[in-house]
Amino acid sequence: MATINDLMAALGKGKQNAIHAADLAMALGFSPAPNQEELRGFIRDAIKNGALIGSSPKLGYWEIASSAELDAVLNSLEERAQEICARRNALLNTWNRLHPNNPSAKTPKNVN
Repeated sequence: MATINDLMAALGKGKQNAIHAADLAMALGFSPAPNQEELRGFIRDAIKNGALIGSSPKLGYWEIASSAELDAVLNSLEERAQEICARRNALLNTWNRLHPNNPSAKTPKNVN
């Protein structure tokens, strides 16, 4: 089983040295299946435990090497979170519009 140290050793330092998810999955012994869900969960856990890992759908994963890279990763995560929240609100609003007698108890979330 791969460790966080194994993960960090497999990552390139800086965005210019990103490794594609399928390649990283194989290097760490995870399935290289199309969505690499096991690898993605492992990376989320590593980040929660203090690893500085950036990602891009086109480039893959890398060890964040500068404050500029960190800012770019944070901006990307914020944009994705806002998009997910907007989809959530659209589903909620559509449900409530179509089911006025059985509305959801949830309320729209601020996406800013």
